[in-house]
Amino acid sequence: MVADKEEEYFDVVDENNVVTGKQRRSEVHRLGLLHRAVYCFVFNPAGELLIQRRSLKKRIGAGKWDLSCAEHLQPGESYREGAQRGLQEELDIRKTISAGPLSPTHLREHKEGFCFVDREFVESYRVDNYVGSFRCDPEEVEEAKFISLIELKQAVEQHPEEYTPWFLDEIRLLDWFGAVEAVDDQQ
Repeated sequence: MVADKEEEYFDVVDENNVVTGKQRRSEVHRLGLLHRAVYCFVFNPAGELLIQRRSLKKRIGAGKWDLSCAEHLQPGESYREGAQRGLQEELDIRKTISAGPLSPTHLREHKEGFCFVDREFVESYRVDNYVGSFRCDPEEVEEAKFISLIELKQAVEQHPEEYTPWFLDEIRLLDWFGAVEAVDDQQ
């Protein structure tokens, strides 16, 4: 792992997600260059989702609740490899990815202020039936907890500002709350 994350390199890609070169993280985000990222959702046997609160040291989304793991890909790394690496680095989870990609590779864009533009092609993966422990990397994660999708839906409706925009976008794309609403309607 690079000591200064702003100095690590990413693959830069074109509109077709084809690698065109490499650039430092700081430049990729300053210039809004297309690059790759991966999301991973970890579920326990009860169907609860592991969510993490981002470190207060983070420049973007500090202290906000986020999906189990979000990771930029290293040069030459596959999405699946990036998901597995991210789980190990952020949460010390070594269980193999169960499923994915969960949806087609898609472009996600997020702008924060004048100096940060995140334009990335994303794939999502999941880990099912996780029963092990996890240990949060304090540089990345303040805390983590399992939460039911019903509780998460209620929390997001009451306080959406407490969640990262990419987390909210992804759970809507995957329509997990639609499944929760179907269960609510049957009760």
